[in-house]
Amino acid sequence: MKILNITNQNQWDGWLKNHSQHNSFTQSWAWGDILLAEGKQVERLAVMEDDKVLAQGQIVYNNLPFGWRYAFCPQGPVAEKLETYQYLLDFLKNKNCIFFRVESTSMIHDSKFTIHRSIDINPPATLILDLNKTEEELLAGMHQKTRYNIHLAEKKDLKINNEKNLEVFWSLMNQTGSRDKFKLHAKNHYNLVLNSPLTFQLTAYLNNTAVATAVFAKFGDTFTYLYGASDYEHRHLMAPYLLQWEGIKMGKSNGCQWYDFFGVAPVKDGNYNQNHQYAGVTRFKLGFGGTSHEAPGTFDLVINNKKYSFYSLMRKLRRLV
Repeated sequence: MKILNITNQNQWDGWLKNHSQHNSFTQSWAWGDILLAEGKQVERLAVMEDDKVLAQGQIVYNNLPFGWRYAFCPQGPVAEKLETYQYLLDFLKNKNCIFFRVESTSMIHDSKFTIHRSIDINPPATLILDLNKTEEELLAGMHQKTRYNIHLAEKKDLKINNEKNLEVFWSLMNQTGSRDKFKLHAKNHYNLVLNSPLTFQLTAYLNNTAVATAVFAKFGDTFTYLYGASDYEHRHLMAPYLLQWEGIKMGKSNGCQWYDFFGVAPVKDGNYNQNHQYAGVTRFKLGFGGTSHEAPGTFDLVINNKKYSFYSLMRKLRRLV
C-alpha cells in the first residue's frame, strides 16, 4: 500500500460519492477549499493498493507547542479496510504528528492502536430524512405540530429568497448566538462558506425585514442543514419551520436522496436527554420525521505515547485556568 496526495477534484469527490453513505460535505473538495482559504494546512490523502483506492481522508494539520502537531480528519477517514489506518499513522508520524484525531463512521477495534476518546468536534448524532418520497408523504411523516407550524407560516405573507447574503446571515446569527448562548465562528468563516459552490442560503422576509435564514450544503446524495438563525421578535411567524420545509424541497429538487439535519442530541425510541446542549434544536428537528443516526464520535489514535500524555496533561490544566 502507499499514500498519495490527491490533486484532482473529480477524482477525489467521485470516489467519496461512490464509497460513503449519506455523503459528508466535510470530506468534500469544496469544504477543503474553505479550510485552505482560512489559512489551514490541508492535505487530501488516499491509501492506494496497486491502482485501487482503499481509503480517503481530508486531513487538517494543527500546530502544537515544541514543533509538534496533530492531524484531524472531520467525519472521516472513509475507509474500506481497517488496516489502512496503520498506513495513515505511519505517514503522519513522518509529518511530526503525535496523534491522529478521527471521526470514523464505525468503531475502530484493533489492539494495535492506542485509542483515546476525545471531545466531539462535529456532533456524532443526527437525523436523516429520506427524500425518496413525495412531498405529501414527507408532510404526512412529520409531527402534527410541525405540519401546523409550516402551514401557519405559509399564511403569514413571508417571502422566501434563494440568495446568499452575508450581512443578513451575520446579523441574525449574532442575535441567535446571543440568545441561545453559543459561540460563533469568525465572520470570515461564514463569508467563505457562503461563497462556496457547496452551499445555499434561504431567507424569510416579512416586507423588507429578514426574520429568519438558513444555510445548506449539498454534496453527493445528501443535502445538509448547516446553520439556522432567526429574529426572536418575529417568532410567531414560524419562519424557521417554513425555511426547513423549503430546504427539504430544495434538496429533492437538486436530486438528493437524503436530508441531513446535522447535529442533535442522541435519540433512542424518540427520547433524548432534555439537558443535552442540543436539546432545543433536537425538539425542533425531530418534528420533521427523520431517522436517528449516531456515529461513534471523536477519537485520538496515538502516534507518540509520551508526547500525547504530556499534551493531554497540558490540555486538562488549561481547562482548569
